[in-house]
Amino acid sequence: MKRQAWLDYLKLIAMYLVVVYHTPPRYDTAHEVALFNMGAPVFFLAAGYLFNIAKQKDFLTFLRHRARQILVPYATFFVVFYALWLVVGRRMAGPEEQAIDVLTPVWQFIQGTPDVVLGPFWFLAALFTMQVIYYPIRKYLSCYLPLVVAVLLSLSLLILPDVPCFRYWNLDKAFLYMPIYALGNCCRPLVDRFSFAVTGRSLLWLVLAAVGLGFLIFAPLNIDRGVAYVLAPLAVIMVLPLYTAVCKWLEKHFGTSRIAQNVAITSITYLALQNYLIGVIKMVVGKFAGPAFLDDNILMKVVIALAVMAVLYPIALFIERYAPWMLGKKRPSGKA
Repeated sequence: MKRQAWLDYLKLIAMYLVVVYHTPPRYDTAHEVALFNMGAPVFFLAAGYLFNIAKQKDFLTFLRHRARQILVPYATFFVVFYALWLVVGRRMAGPEEQAIDVLTPVWQFIQGTPDVVLGPFWFLAALFTMQVIYYPIRKYLSCYLPLVVAVLLSLSLLILPDVPCFRYWNLDKAFLYMPIYALGNCCRPLVDRFSFAVTGRSLLWLVLAAVGLGFLIFAPLNIDRGVAYVLAPLAVIMVLPLYTAVCKWLEKHFGTSRIAQNVAITSITYLALQNYLIGVIKMVVGKFAGPAFLDDNILMKVVIALAVMAVLYPIALFIERYAPWMLGKKRPSGKA
């Protein structure tokens, strides 16, 4: 598939919102829910859009391919940061972190829930689980039926018992966000039509986005939190036409962006490193301006997130070029 610039813009915006979400200060639950859902889950749309069942020889070939692209960086970054956590991270984080058993991150890694050492990689675990489950659904069902099944699996979380096995390899989140992945995959022609080209259609995208964002912001405060949690991905789907249309507008007016393309290519590295760089910047700012400086300072939240994106840019490109094995990739031929 020809590289599409709008997907790069989509990933750039989503990654920035992920960084903003993880940057202090943290706000009330409703706004955090909206910010979170406009970040990481949007990557599921891109992943689904790029998945082509016709190019997969068989399930085992597909599984090996996804394992190389997802499980290799999942493992390599964990090993690096687990070693750093053992040496310095526990002491720097404080007494609560020191009270954690040294094997806890290992068990979390094996279970696909790397909360202590590499929390943002819940996304990789959920994506891998989601794709393993979605493959046979897409293989044996056609048209929009995979989307219907995905929605039913997501809504099943309303009645399924809250048992630990649903948390292994983020199975619950795989179910939860599968409708977004299925939308990108089996509704690709529809996604291609998301644009501002038609005035009436643009108005529809705006109305849908307003309703979806309204739900994400107000639902956690007005209905059962568990119900709001399960319905959130469906609200995200209502925002995605506008989200995508904005990215296509950027492509139309600014063309291909090397920065957006590089961030999209290195998004796993951004995901792995952003929390640690945020922590370093937070310590530096707190030391010189006082810890209270970040309290309820929305401007600093935005500025720090921009600084994190900028500082990580050369680091991510360095890893992409000189340590591609960390990402399950081969070094490009002819590169030193």
